[in-house]
Amino acid sequence: MSRFTETETALFERLRALKALPDMSINDLGVGVPLTAAGFTQDEIMEVLYALEQDKFVALLPGNRLLMLKELPDG
Repeated sequence: MSRFTETETALFERLRALKALPDMSINDLGVGVPLTAAGFTQDEIMEVLYALEQDKFVALLPGNRLLMLKELPDG
């Protein structure tokens, strides 16, 4: 499994733990801090978030927030 896929999987697990739903705004720190503590770098996390933004899965908002645009995939 690639590091990108590992990071993406961990990110989705964290969003599930936060019960993320479409149109829900989430503080980036609520996602980033636990993932960093789990050994992922900020660059790895941002790479996945940028990819998810390009796929119109999330929108990155000012004030260190992200907006869920779609439902989480089954995991």
